[in-house]
Amino acid sequence: MKLNNSYIIGCHIMFYEIEMVEEYFRSVRYALEEIENPEKVRVDILFNVSQYYEDCESEEKLQEIKDRCENLVVQNFAWCGNFRYKFYSDDEKPYTMADYRRELNNKGIDYDYTIWGESDCLMPRQLFVVLEQISQHAKMNNINRYITTFAVRKMCDDSWKVLEHNEFTDKPYYDMDTEEDKKKAESSPWSIRYTMSQEEMDELNNKVDELDVRLLTHPKFDGSGLVISKDLLMTGANLPPAVYMNGDDSAFLQSCLLHMGQNYRQFVIKNILKVHNRNHPKKRNYVMGEDNSKNTHFKRATRNWYKEFNEVSKGNMDKLYYSQEPFSKKEIKK
Repeated sequence: MKLNNSYIIGCHIMFYEIEMVEEYFRSVRYALEEIENPEKVRVDILFNVSQYYEDCESEEKLQEIKDRCENLVVQNFAWCGNFRYKFYSDDEKPYTMADYRRELNNKGIDYDYTIWGESDCLMPRQLFVVLEQISQHAKMNNINRYITTFAVRKMCDDSWKVLEHNEFTDKPYYDMDTEEDKKKAESSPWSIRYTMSQEEMDELNNKVDELDVRLLTHPKFDGSGLVISKDLLMTGANLPPAVYMNGDDSAFLQSCLLHMGQNYRQFVIKNILKVHNRNHPKKRNYVMGEDNSKNTHFKRATRNWYKEFNEVSKGNMDKLYYSQEPFSKKEIKK
């Protein structure tokens, strides 16, 4: 099919994610291969090789990672003719995924739709085909400022049921608190801790003959695979600079609600899955001093700088609106 709309899909990638990110690239490429005019999609990539937060195990390895990043981008996207990548390497000034997404949203006013990629996310092959259908339906119903989200796997509480895939929503949720639950979480395909492959996602999504589309009037989403209409970004909805670590999706959610109020609209594709492999075994590699015996879920969570920065960022999120409380700032000390 031919796209009528223009898109920008952007992703921030840390140096230690190099062993995992090719899966994300392939999923985007597969989605682009489903359309006749892939030049309507701008693929934007930021490789963060800064060592402000964490050091790579060696300078030689860091250069090897940079070379490999460049090769992966060219291999996957040179054919479509509309891609851009750059490296961030300033070791004195931090730059995070929240910073990148804020800038991506600003670029998004030049495109009909902005898509938040993520290094541990797999985009459905049906991505652009579905978005074109949603766009047509939205225009027919005079809905111009909106979010589109694809289905997710089983989440931690019932508030996520509005997003959970139809085949997964009645499955049990497994935490990682006990060894038994950890085994179940990592071996059950519906679990967010299970590392799902492209083939498994395709098998599920290929069953669909007719889309199951729901309309929400209150925001609920995570950041991976989020799709934002140009008109929504034109309102000024964006990530507040006070939130610079985890919580970027929640902060953007609050901004959308602030700008749209009772007119907020979100399309949820309940039977097309996008995969967020939070516990991917290849998520963190080549970090100096990392305990590689730990599960991915626990690796970064045990590092003091991460916990401290996260607490400050989330604390700022609670002060965003209708408050005179000063925002907090934390600088890293190596």
